[in-house]
Order: sequence, then structure tokens, then C-alpha cells
Amino acid sequence: MDIAGAEVLRQRIAQQENWRQARAVRVGSQPSFDPDGHALESFRSGVRYYRSQQRLEWHDGRHETVTRTLCKRLIDGAWEADVVVEGSRLVA
Repeated sequence: MDIAGAEVLRQRIAQQENWRQARAVRVGSQPSFDPDGHALESFRSGVRYYRSQQRLEWHDGRHETVTRTLCKRLIDGAWEADVVVEGSRLVA
């Protein structure tokens, strides 16, 4: 294994250890692996941030590009998902 491969493996192990902080994961009431793990961008104790997504939406008779980011927080022993609107802009 080269240095880059070792770093990828280290990150995967760290993100899995972070996911397993939740009691709900350890007892089986939440999945043993994060189902959104493919989009995970960063994490720290009790919070996980995922890749932002942009969508074209219709608001007040106009199209807007809306950017949302999935965030999961460890609350009472379980991961709870929340979608944060990062911003929007009108489409000309």
C-alpha cells in the first residue's frame, strides 16, 4: 500500500469510528455504516457534513438555484439528519 492509499484507509477508519459514536448504531437501531457516507466531506465529534447539492426550484414565480447541505448531528445517542439551506440565487 502506498502513502495515498494508507491515508484513504486512515480516513475511512476515522469516519467509521465517528459514526459508531452513536449508541443507536452500536445497538443496531441505526445502520452500522452511514448510508450517506459516500458524500461525507467532513466530520468532528457529534457532527457530520456532506457534499452540498444544487437544485433548480420555483419560488414566487421565479426559478432559483438553491444550495443545500446535509448535516447529521448526534442527539440523544442517535444521528439526526438536517438539511441546511446554504443559499439561493435567481436564474435569469
